[in-house]
Amino acid sequence: MTPTRTLAQTIALATSLVAGPLFAACPSNAAKPFTAGPLDALGMFSAWVVDSNGIGLQACTDSVTRDGNPPPCFYDPPVPGNALSQALGRGGEAFLFLADSVITTTGRFPIDMVIVQGVETAFLSAEPQAGFQTQFQRLRTRVNVAATGYYTVETPWSNKTYRVDTLLKPGNGQNRAEISEPIDISFAAGSSVPGLVSPFLVSDPLPAGFPGYIGDGQSPTRVTGSPCGQNFVRVTAVALDGVTPIDINNGSNVVVNPFFTVSGKLAPVAATPLAIGAAYYNRDGTGTTVTIQAEGSTSASASATSVVTVNGSTLPMTRDRSHWFVNVPISGTPPASVSVTATDAGKGTTPNTQSATVSDLVTISRAEARCSAGSATCLLTVDASSSDNGSGPDGAPVLTLLHNAQVLTQGRFSAAVPKALPGRVSVSSSKGGVSTRALTIINQ
Repeated sequence: MTPTRTLAQTIALATSLVAGPLFAACPSNAAKPFTAGPLDALGMFSAWVVDSNGIGLQACTDSVTRDGNPPPCFYDPPVPGNALSQALGRGGEAFLFLADSVITTTGRFPIDMVIVQGVETAFLSAEPQAGFQTQFQRLRTRVNVAATGYYTVETPWSNKTYRVDTLLKPGNGQNRAEISEPIDISFAAGSSVPGLVSPFLVSDPLPAGFPGYIGDGQSPTRVTGSPCGQNFVRVTAVALDGVTPIDINNGSNVVVNPFFTVSGKLAPVAATPLAIGAAYYNRDGTGTTVTIQAEGSTSASASATSVVTVNGSTLPMTRDRSHWFVNVPISGTPPASVSVTATDAGKGTTPNTQSATVSDLVTISRAEARCSAGSATCLLTVDASSSDNGSGPDGAPVLTLLHNAQVLTQGRFSAAVPKALPGRVSVSSSKGGVSTRALTIINQ
């Protein structure tokens, strides 16, 4: 469910900017991976999650009112008569992390926005029932607008531009909610999870009177945690011509909200933050080398270490701040997988071991389409290469353009294709590697 408690805490006329943006924008997806711990004692959900800043959280099911209302947690109360629900101490939904941003503005074309960001556990059944549990990270964006145009929504981890070219009429059930994008991505216990809303946001300062929590669940506060220092939500609006500002905020086309309502309970024990970013091999005339790159904690102590196991041999990895890497020469066939173990005695965390499949590294050096007016086709050209030169006993890799299943010949695909082109192209290798690149369209 989307929390509604924050609607009463709306920040009207949040910090506005009349001129251009004063903050550097995050890339389209700057979120960092987090680690989901093993299943809890009842075998339902991850006992904890830990982000790249070393913030470990457990399910937040505490309430001073004992009915599922904040402070400091937001969750469904236990279902009377349901043994599983009573044992878990919660009902259908509970969050490990939750941060809401609410903006309501005044102006010629005001906006009303709610963004919900969280890591949630839930049941797909009407009541808690074993076999129907799920856990996922969530980013839900809902913006009511009053003018057509382009609306760029920036969060602490991402930015995205939405085109609104039609205003819905009142009474259709959406109340002019022209932008409504829910993103829920499930994840498994005991895994490294690609980030959507991590690292987690933490109230700054931490809430007084709530030791052991990252927020009080009710008071909008400033936060820390954005991987690119963007601890706010910002909306910028321009007309469909891409230039003319839209007055969404009392004379400005920009509104910034640095306040979030945050919920989260610190876990007493969590693993050392670890996510394997790359595991690939390079084969050329001089031999074969396996490269492993991993990301640890930005708050790791000086005693933190990481080791990698390749073909049964364990080797230390080199540290560069929160990153770890190593190049391992091997003989024969590259291993199918490698494992990395991170420890940090200085933080008192438990060792964390993650595994990754080893593949070749695919690089797309060119992806463009040349299109002419009046023609139903474009000349699509994609150049790509593999880190495997084909000198091994298993031969050269086969590279394939995924969207049309066309094989590249000597690293190239070039042919006339229909004008219905994808925004990005991906090339896969028969040795396991995959690469994606934005398509450049050249109109001639």
